[in-house]
Amino acid sequence: MNPNTPDHKAFEKKLSTLAERQYIPQPLLNLVRAVSLRQLEAMEGARIVEPDPERFSTADEIIRGKPLLAREEFPADLEQASELFRELAELARSIEPLDRAVETVLRELDEGALSQDDAFRAFLSGDDGFFEVYGRENTPESPRCLNFLVQSSLTPGLMKAAALFAARLPAGTVQSHCHCPLCGSLPLIGRLKDNEGARHLTCSFCRHEYRAPRLGCPYCGEQKPDKLEYFDAEEDPGIMVEVCKSCQGYIKTLDFRKLDRNCVPVLDDLWFLPFDILAQNKGYSRPSLSAWGF
Repeated sequence: MNPNTPDHKAFEKKLSTLAERQYIPQPLLNLVRAVSLRQLEAMEGARIVEPDPERFSTADEIIRGKPLLAREEFPADLEQASELFRELAELARSIEPLDRAVETVLRELDEGALSQDDAFRAFLSGDDGFFEVYGRENTPESPRCLNFLVQSSLTPGLMKAAALFAARLPAGTVQSHCHCPLCGSLPLIGRLKDNEGARHLTCSFCRHEYRAPRLGCPYCGEQKPDKLEYFDAEEDPGIMVEVCKSCQGYIKTLDFRKLDRNCVPVLDDLWFLPFDILAQNKGYSRPSLSAWGF
């Protein structure tokens, strides 16, 4: 399966296996299932207006590391996202303490104390401070609630745009930088594929998967061997955490030469959640959020 063209059956199969990982509460797993499948459905109906062709970077610029479009210029279906926001909020009401946070968000939207347009713009521009402040001051019991709703609502349109724009990238290019060649955002997760173990990264913003250099920190670009390490666990063969001593960042990488399963990056990220805890206990952090905004 190509992660850039999501498949409902592959998602359903992966979701069913997630239930085996007992560290994920069933209500949260139910929410992830409902949101994931609704996003796939919404992606098909998303309406994307392409920007002026002059806004796109040239092939030479992309090869040198400039993204096709700046993140803040990446188109999204805001009308669809606005409708999805309310729909996904109703789904999130089934989980504590999300239910109380959702009530607060919806009340403040109705009262005008919170602007949905401002929240959408903050996410599209990468202004996570907006969500940190809102969560700390308004929904401390679930501080990432607003980010979850905004990100989940906008993602179908962003995925549709990424699928449309991928054809504009230079064919067969291995990125000289590890950020997304479409929008310039940081990666969410990595995987190694094919016999040579080619490195592919999944964008945390538009979900595009792209080929990247095999060695090097995907966040700061560090390439010195003494600054780069990894750790794994015998009980989970095929998964490792690559860490960078320069920026203290980490990324989970799945080696599909050792794994006999479909690749669904946003769900694989949840499957190996314990590795995040291990990395954080070692003093490392991931600059990009999960596919669910936390």
